[in-house]
Amino acid sequence: MLAAVLALALSAAPAQQTAAWGDDEWRNGVGMLSAHYFRNGTGFPSGHELENGTRAGSFHHLIFGIRLGSAYFWDNETGTGSAYFWRNGVGPGSRYYWRNGQHCLSDHGWRNGAICDGREILTFQSLCVARAIDVAPCDAINARLEVWLSRDADPFSGAPGPSAEAVARMRGAVE
Repeated sequence: MLAAVLALALSAAPAQQTAAWGDDEWRNGVGMLSAHYFRNGTGFPSGHELENGTRAGSFHHLIFGIRLGSAYFWDNETGTGSAYFWRNGVGPGSRYYWRNGQHCLSDHGWRNGAICDGREILTFQSLCVARAIDVAPCDAINARLEVWLSRDADPFSGAPGPSAEAVARMRGAVE
């Protein structure tokens, strides 16, 4: 009986897609929200997936998608993961919550560790790209994004392409 319960618990765990999050996990951990995984992993939310994927959590989705984690969503929607919610909301994903909250998507949660789910990770990536928050993973995400965007620049004039314009709109909507 105990073996059956344990097997069921182990098989259900990955479906929850939650992960430890925070400064200590980023610097010292090996889980999916660590610098180690960002540099060496291949699935969401690794640097490899950001650059090469097409699903939510990738730069491709950031520019061409319409759901959470995309520039379109940031610019045009009002829910968690949008510029509107960052400025006006009070829950996770808002400026208010970043400053005053206790769990994932708060400064307190970042400093002290928290558990985040997949939707919160997508919101976190949007906040990093928009430069709404400034924590270590944002530097890594934005460094890779700048390289990715440079591939979209006009080869003759060096002018930014439409992808860089979408990112610039996100960054301009923070305040």
